Amino acid sequence: MKKIEVTDEVYEELKKLTTDFNQQPNDVLARLLNLGGPASDNPLLVYLSTADFRSLHKDSDKYLAILGWVADQHPADFREYILSLNRGRRHLSMTREEIIAQSQYNQARQIPHTPYWAIMNIDTPTKRRFLTRVLDFCGYPEEIVEVTCNAIGMRRPTSRFGFLTGR
Repeated sequence: MKKIEVTDEVYEELKKLTTDFNQQPNDVLARLLNLGGPASDNPLLVYLSTADFRSLHKDSDKYLAILGWVADQHPADFREYILSLNRGRRHLSMTREEIIAQSQYNQARQIPHTPYWAIMNIDTPTKRRFLTRVLDFCGYPEEIVEVTCNAIGMRRPTSRFGFLTGR
């Protein structure tokens, strides 16, 4: 591996282009230079590297944006997935009322540019699990699902009690 030197300013700009906490500047450069292999031209990964998506700072906004993109690109599969959710806590719904009916404490937001709604008072690891299910249903390969889920939070959930173990 070769080492290159960049100014602090260039390094800071590279950091701004990362899509998750664990991505390195090398990964950003590889993506910008289209060196990411066959998955680099995947439309979902291309969307994740757009300025619009990178400008989102909250995990909840990223989650909704990805759901909106998937719903736009796979309208029949997305609708079928929502209709298949008939047991337990529904994380996506056709209406806000369906989400609120599950629990009066649920918070729902409309998925951008769609008629669908998502439950929002869930933590980031749960959003990632739900997003994994949607992407699997739509037929995305595991590597694309992993990269996409990493775009909305850390790779591994942190321990709530890390302060007790010194982590």
